[in-house]
Amino acid sequence: MDHLSSLVVGRPSTGKNPLPEDAGIAEWAGQLRRTVREIETREQDPALVARAQYVLYADPQLLRRRHADSPGLLQLLEIVESRGLAVDVVLRQPLGTG
Repeated sequence: MDHLSSLVVGRPSTGKNPLPEDAGIAEWAGQLRRTVREIETREQDPALVARAQYVLYADPQLLRRRHADSPGLLQLLEIVESRGLAVDVVLRQPLGTG
């Protein structure tokens, strides 16, 4: 019961649902671009940070392995990883993985 109540009382999260296992470069690039825009918006308006954590469900190591030939996607991923934490934008492993 304590565990359940702590989940209910916690801050809500916003973000995108995990992409399917077979998602391609275009889908990931689109989702990463939206996440970078969220980071930029939060950097400009710190009040957004207090509202809710933004979560992108992704495995960065898996993205790097699968899409090593896409420097644009890897650059977006690097931006999310390097700037996201400061404004409460986080990468999380999709449920049911590793």
